Amino acid sequence: MNTVGIVGAGRMGSGIAQVMAQAGYDVILFDISNETLQRALENIRRHLERAIELGAIKREQMQSILTRIHPTTKLKHFITADIVFEAVIEDIDVKCKIFRELDDRCAPATILATNTSSMSVTKIASATENPYRVIGTHFFNPPYILKLVEVVRTQHTSDEVVEKTVEFLKGIGHSPVVVKDSPGFIVNRISRHFYLEPLRAYEIGLAEIEEIDRAFKLLGLELGPFEVIDYVGLDVNYIVSKSIYERFNYEERFRPVAFQAWLVEAGLLGRKTNSGFYSYFGKDKKVQDFLKREKIKYKFSKKFLNLADTICRKILSRKDELNEPQKIVLALTISMIINEGFYALMENLASKEDINSAFRLVKFPAGPFELAEQIGLKNVFNFLNLAREELMADRYKPALLLARKFE
Repeated sequence: MNTVGIVGAGRMGSGIAQVMAQAGYDVILFDISNETLQRALENIRRHLERAIELGAIKREQMQSILTRIHPTTKLKHFITADIVFEAVIEDIDVKCKIFRELDDRCAPATILATNTSSMSVTKIASATENPYRVIGTHFFNPPYILKLVEVVRTQHTSDEVVEKTVEFLKGIGHSPVVVKDSPGFIVNRISRHFYLEPLRAYEIGLAEIEEIDRAFKLLGLELGPFEVIDYVGLDVNYIVSKSIYERFNYEERFRPVAFQAWLVEAGLLGRKTNSGFYSYFGKDKKVQDFLKREKIKYKFSKKFLNLADTICRKILSRKDELNEPQKIVLALTISMIINEGFYALMENLASKEDINSAFRLVKFPAGPFELAEQIGLKNVFNFLNLAREELMADRYKPALLLARKFE
């Protein structure tokens, strides 16, 4: 392969363009807006300047990297591309329209890849006359730092296309994990609970935004769940949650939280608007005043609280720094991540090893099954059953594969 096409010059599209140009490929970067294309080139230049400061590249390399990126507003230029990555908004109709056009304009041997994070790659492929050459390549943001790529094969995708895509991604220094086409794939599906459980804990008044984020940082994470949502964008996070919920036929464990939708409607989208769960002024940030609230003191059984404490003790070195609500939120979240791992395994989404690897590659301290080993499966199983009773919520029902281990 010599030439890479990229559709969409937003944050992800420009990030992928940078990765490809740094790997030595000629890049055709398409967007309908010249202004967006210019902004993308400026952002890439800024990221490369930062890479120079960190010693990752030399200054003389920067110009040659930039000259390999060719902006265009015409899809016809993709006729020379060997592989095309689509990275536009998460709208299935928009993506299907783009793939119909790419199928018409690209050479027969060109691989067509979508960067969708949660939508059906099969449906996107079905919009083309040649679905065998359509594949999912879900990069993570920012792609020049995070090396994981979920390679999503549909029932149409040819073995040759899967093999070529995997080899290409390895060649640019990324780590591809092949996964079956399923809502949210590996990371966005299983990690939904990293967002949904903290959001629900805040929604019912169990814990405050800032104390939840502090608890998760004790796991070794750079950002807590609310900080991550602000970084990604409340709108992007909500769209993914909504898509997964709908595609799982409104399964309760994936139900989005209403107040997040209200914040999106109000235009509070996180860092990109300087206002989300936190307000951002320069380097300072603080929880929005209107999101501060009095906590509700819930009465939980001693057995439930002791098990939450046990789970935290197993995964944290400094669990004594946590208060009771923090322990509950952390234990609920980790238990649900593990439980979803078993649901995914039950559906043959990917292997245990690949699921664990995918989580480590996005900087999570351990994969779901590694966490399960640390905590003990019996503790996870018992805690989920207790949570189901204490919080009167069927979403905590253990996956069948997990439950059968204790019958």
